[in-house]
Amino acid sequence: MVLPVLRRESAPITILRLWEAITVIRAQKQIPSQTRIINFMARKHHTALAEVESQLRFGVKDGLISLKKSTGCKGAKAGLEQESFRIPDDDVERDTHDWYCFQCHDGGEVLECSTCFRVFHPSCLRETENLEQMVLFSCSICKNSKSPIKQTMLNKLLGFVTMRLKEKAHDLHKVCNKEEDAWRFKMLIFMPVDLNTMEQKARQNVYQTLEAFRGDARVLQHNVIIFFGAYSAMASLAQQMISDCNYDLNEIETCKDCYNMSNTKPPNWFCQPCFPAHDIVYAKQKGFPFWPAKVLRMVDNSYDVRFFGGFHQRAMVDACNVKPLNTPPSELLVKQSAGFKKAMNELQTFQKKQKLHTSDSEDTGDLAASCEEEQKLAPLRLSVDVNRVEDVALAEVPTPKRIKRRPQKFEPDEEEPSSSHAIARASKRGRKKKAPPEGAVEDDHQAPAKKHKKTKKVWLPEESSNMVSSSVETAYPGHDPSGSNVSTPVFKKNRQAHNSTEGVAVSCCDARCRELEERLEAEFSALQSKALGEQKEQLLKEKKEERVEQEASLEVLKREIEGLRETHDTEMKAMQKKHEEALSDAKKKQWCNNCESEAMYHCCWNTSYCSIQCQQEHWKEHKRTCRRKQVSKQ
Repeated sequence: MVLPVLRRESAPITILRLWEAITVIRAQKQIPSQTRIINFMARKHHTALAEVESQLRFGVKDGLISLKKSTGCKGAKAGLEQESFRIPDDDVERDTHDWYCFQCHDGGEVLECSTCFRVFHPSCLRETENLEQMVLFSCSICKNSKSPIKQTMLNKLLGFVTMRLKEKAHDLHKVCNKEEDAWRFKMLIFMPVDLNTMEQKARQNVYQTLEAFRGDARVLQHNVIIFFGAYSAMASLAQQMISDCNYDLNEIETCKDCYNMSNTKPPNWFCQPCFPAHDIVYAKQKGFPFWPAKVLRMVDNSYDVRFFGGFHQRAMVDACNVKPLNTPPSELLVKQSAGFKKAMNELQTFQKKQKLHTSDSEDTGDLAASCEEEQKLAPLRLSVDVNRVEDVALAEVPTPKRIKRRPQKFEPDEEEPSSSHAIARASKRGRKKKAPPEGAVEDDHQAPAKKHKKTKKVWLPEESSNMVSSSVETAYPGHDPSGSNVSTPVFKKNRQAHNSTEGVAVSCCDARCRELEERLEAEFSALQSKALGEQKEQLLKEKKEERVEQEASLEVLKREIEGLRETHDTEMKAMQKKHEEALSDAKKKQWCNNCESEAMYHCCWNTSYCSIQCQQEHWKEHKRTCRRKQVSKQ
């Protein structure tokens, strides 16, 4: 039975706040006693008294806070010895496992994984009912340790995932950026992981499974929640990063080839065949016609498809809106638009490439099967009949008129050549001259002693009962066991004729091959230069047409601008003339000094009013400067 272990009891976010309280109180030249820490936590973080006391006790027990005796220097407690809480100067001891649960990111009694450094509360696990039967506990990440993808390809795909995550989460490139927070990070975080670390591991081909990468992403989220809190902005960013990571990893599990090509974007990347191959259907969304699409997966009664043509959009389509590829066009009721034609052309390209890919794989499979069959039949073809070899050595072997032979290469064997080999070759080729009588022996100068050579394995057709194959040495007339081989003249002549014929055939084949190769290279060079010239001419023609179109559009724009400018100048002149006329009319009139309306009543030399009411309202200000009143007094 697996038993839980007590790692740390203190909550990491509360420990960070206690460190802040101790730092602030010491900066005020005061002793960070329990009372001052409680008051600070209640004033700034609204933390209850009991929680502060328990967390202080747990922090001292875990070694995250040190307790010392200090003597007061001022105030009512001057000279009295008090308990003082301090931040420890020593580093935290590290062992094999983390201090906080990977599910709830809190302390307490936890179960240690026997394979990795992760720990979990028993209540946070789903398989709590099997803990009594377990001898060693393994987390879910360590259980999924197999991957169907090769390690090099897997790390390449994970490099794309890391790149996408770094584009969306800039603050997670490195979790602890400030040097003054490095000691806090070191005391709370057991395994530092960030996006830069994950990218470096992917480049070094470290990851062996998708779950290992997912585990590192969860470690990053675990560290962020411990250091910044579960309700911080960084925790929300880490949660979004986990969602993006799971989405990309699910895409890799769905089809690794599609994910690779969608990131590398080779020419016609959507037409490249995948393994295993996708089904092709006609799918329809609401408000759109049926369209050719790849089926990536099936979810319940829906199809996850990606459409050909355009931007290769992806959608979930109900099964009732999906039809097979062999559906007649009359049932689809699709308008032959430019977009649909482009999608169908892309579909045809995909089918051609998929057909080539399938034929290549079948040829590879047939080649492997034929090799296995040849290996099974080899012992049967190389069987030896010694008695029949002796009979052939003693008598002339009749050659059939026409024998269809299978082209076969001779393979050397590490044995001494035998005359049965020569007889078999002679019987296959047929003799034109009769063998000399028995007892006829070549002269010493004509048949010198031959060195030991390697025996050749020969397979002969089974059409002639007198034709035999052998690769085993046997005793027959004319064979000297001591090492010198005295053969009959017919065997020697036949061997020389065979060698000369074989050499002429090989030289003819080589000459024809060279001639064919030179002719093909010349044709290829001519076609290549012709294609390049045509492509160059086409590009120059398109560029010239494009330049002409641009110049024409520029001329049109210039004319439009000139017309607008002339219209603008005409309108501005008319408006200016109208403004001058209105200004001249306004200057000829008199205006009320109170409401600025057109005046009807004249008071003095520069003061007029539109009504008696305005004159009465303005009289309080105007009576001090009115000239009419001064003239009447004089």
